[in-house]
Amino acid sequence: MYFGNMKWTKDQWERFEKFILGDDMDFYEEYTIHLTDEEQVKFFAENPDFLSGYPIDRNKIKLLRDPIYRGLLRKIKRYEERKNK
Repeated sequence: MYFGNMKWTKDQWERFEKFILGDDMDFYEEYTIHLTDEEQVKFFAENPDFLSGYPIDRNKIKLLRDPIYRGLLRKIKRYEERKNK
């Protein structure tokens, strides 16, 4: 990628970095959460590996709108990662 002539603000750089380095849940919270239910179903169907690191039932993606549920998924993922080390 070529970014030599681009002038980015600090905020633009931080958003780009988060987009590139963040995990799928970060992306979901930033972009996908704002889609309609139908658009989310289509997005998940077109991107079957999205959020694959989380224990999510594709039939209950509406639960992802709940911040408590997303927090629990993050805790489960961290627990599983520590357990597998």
